[in-house]
Amino acid sequence: MADPHAHTLASDGMVASRELVRAAAAAGVSVLAVTDHDTFAGVGAALEAGEEFGVAVVAGEEVTTEPRANVHVLGLFLEGPVRMGMSVADTISAIHDRGGLAVLAHPFMPTYFASITPGALSRLISRVPVDGIELRHTALTWASRVRQLDAFYELHSDRLGAALGSSDSHFGASDLARTVTVFPGRTALDLRRAMEARQTRPLEGYRRPAAPALGTRLQQQARSMGWLTWQRWRGNIGREGA
Repeated sequence: MADPHAHTLASDGMVASRELVRAAAAAGVSVLAVTDHDTFAGVGAALEAGEEFGVAVVAGEEVTTEPRANVHVLGLFLEGPVRMGMSVADTISAIHDRGGLAVLAHPFMPTYFASITPGALSRLISRVPVDGIELRHTALTWASRVRQLDAFYELHSDRLGAALGSSDSHFGASDLARTVTVFPGRTALDLRRAMEARQTRPLEGYRRPAAPALGTRLQQQARSMGWLTWQRWRGNIGREGA
């Protein structure tokens, strides 16, 4: 099992890198991607923790693209950070330049921001393919949107790459590995090869942990909308890399 989308205190997660990796080990996740918003700051400690707990950690980032849509693109297997604020196509190119694979995060959500829309995705893949897409995720969506995404993937899988599932974890043990990606093998290299060969599949309900307390969830929202926004405005987050 792999969880290719998870956050730490380096962005809007509520756990340190070591705690996140320890939670992955306890959940039986063999490969974990640390994908903080617009920063690489949590990766180093996660890699060290991966050696301690026997989890293969993938260096990643959830990159925010240009306003107004601010579509989120996951860069996995990165050799360095990617700066925020570019077009989706340029972000994909920058991820590839950093040695990574580009994955569209939580598509077709019922919001204009953070999630690519069906029309925008059609226009994107007519020009440039992607390496993967989250077919199953834990962000808010509707059943009709999930059906629409499945149908879209079936029609355009040759341009959309690997089908992934992820937890988009922000609370460590309280939400990690609710949805995961199944792949042949156990290592990070195995996951990359499986993605490139489209041998992955999403699995929902792998874990059903008790939800974090309401107060903790509100703190996370404040961190996401307040602290993280402030850090971007100050230039402390989002300006790393090419």
